[in-house]
Amino acid sequence: MNHEIVTILDWQQRGMNARVLGLAASENPIAPFLEKASCPRERDGWFQKAEAWLFGWNIEDVSRASF
Repeated sequence: MNHEIVTILDWQQRGMNARVLGLAASENPIAPFLEKASCPRERDGWFQKAEAWLFGWNIEDVSRASF
């Protein structure tokens, strides 16, 4: 599997784990890195990880919603 795909899936899992542990969506651990990114390419890499974390967090949040 492509390294980038594995990395994205890893960050999705981290987001899911964070939701299980009770962290809020606003506690995305990538946010500080996005703020400090010095070039567009670096920022894009961190942005993809942040989005993957949030996506994983949202997947777990929806799975826990009571209907």
